[in-house]
Formats: sequence, C-alpha cells, structure tokens
Amino acid sequence: MFKVIKNFLEPEDFNALKSFLISENIEWHYHPKTDIKTDKEWFNHCFFNNNEITSSAFKLVKPIIQKLESKAIIRIRANLDVRNPKTYQCSYHTDYPFECKTAILYITDCNGGTQFKNPNKKVSCKENQIVIFDSQTQHSAITQTDAKQKIVLNINYF
Repeated sequence: MFKVIKNFLEPEDFNALKSFLISENIEWHYHPKTDIKTDKEWFNHCFFNNNEITSSAFKLVKPIIQKLESKAIIRIRANLDVRNPKTYQCSYHTDYPFECKTAILYITDCNGGTQFKNPNKKVSCKENQIVIFDSQTQHSAITQTDAKQKIVLNINYF
C-alpha cells in the first residue's frame, strides 16, 4: 500500500525547492534510454547518494527529511522528464533489493504520475503532493503530454 499526503511541505520550503529545480542554475545529468519498454530518456540531479551530500543545494531537502522522520537517507534525487507526444508507462520496478521506504514528492503539476502494480492505482503529479510506500512495491513512471517538464523528487530512506 501507499500513503498520499497533499501540501506536504510548508509553502516557503516547497517554493524554495521548486525555484531551484526549475531554475537555469541547476545541473541536470542525462540518462539515455534507461527503460527498454519505452525507450525513455530522462535527467536527474542527485542531492545525496552513497552516504554523502552530492549537491550544494542539499539544505533545500532537509525539511523533507525532517517531515519523513528519516533515520538514515539512502538516496535523494530529482528526476526530470521532458514533454512527450504521447503518454508512456515505464516498466515496473522496485528501487532497492532490500526493505526501506520510498517517497516521491511531486514538484510540478502535469498529467503524468506514478503507477502502482498492486493495487493497480495511479497517483497523479500534483505540486507539493507526496506518495510514501515500501521500496519493494512495484511502481512505474508515467510520462506527461501536457507540461514541458515533469519534476519529481525521489527519496529512499530508513
């Protein structure tokens, strides 16, 4: 199962994070064709990985860590999808081969989202909405056709 929380962050914390993620000053890293099913390409900006801070903007994600009451962070990264001419659902996957938590914070509104396999439900991309679930839950990204960009923050933690 999963839990959806609307208006997860305080407006000032969310707006600071969103402003950074949509700015021209952010460094996005390209990932070519990572999904065999859709031939999907995407970009990411990593805030934390392999037990170290990887972004000078790490302070912007601290309010999320506090609200999730995380004991330890595995990875925090922002994912960026550009608009597609049609909607694609990527392959189902789990984030890690061990038990932990995943949280996806939606930064932008669009008609994309996250599809869960069991139960067969979609969570839509709504600004400042978060979905929290066990990392062993199979899920997939759904691309957008209506907005120039879909930005989500993916947090894996204990």
